[in-house]
Amino acid sequence: MEGYDYKASDLAELILLRFYPERTQRESGVMRDWLLVHGAEYDRLSFSVRVGEGQTPAPDLPAGVARSVAFSSRKRIDILAWHGNTPTIVEVKERITPAVLGQLLTYRQLLLEERPDVDEPRLVAIGRYSDPDTLRTLSAQGVDVFTYEPTNGG
Repeated sequence: MEGYDYKASDLAELILLRFYPERTQRESGVMRDWLLVHGAEYDRLSFSVRVGEGQTPAPDLPAGVARSVAFSSRKRIDILAWHGNTPTIVEVKERITPAVLGQLLTYRQLLLEERPDVDEPRLVAIGRYSDPDTLRTLSAQGVDVFTYEPTNGG
């Protein structure tokens, strides 16, 4: 697993960032809002954590290109937040849709395959908007959902 790692002591610095690794301005705004409310709950945070095997590169590719294909085709957890040995998998969207459930379950499975020593992950979806059906369904599946109204800054 590779990502951009931060300790709890880095939270103030993280909140000041304009963009988060591999995220758009809109997604970064949602992440900042979540960090303001929930960031202090965690010992450490990692952004854009790659899990899974990804695509097998064609054998005739140059080594550097092959490494890039293998890396970039792995699944990407937006935020992996840790409280002790318990991971929280956070999926960031501007609009939270039912597709988030499939992403979170996939990331959960891949994380547990790579790290069988960790506690059962908490699943979280964060965004600006959703709809009652999606919110009710995600909640029934054990996913915590947080929405944050847009602000002038993002």
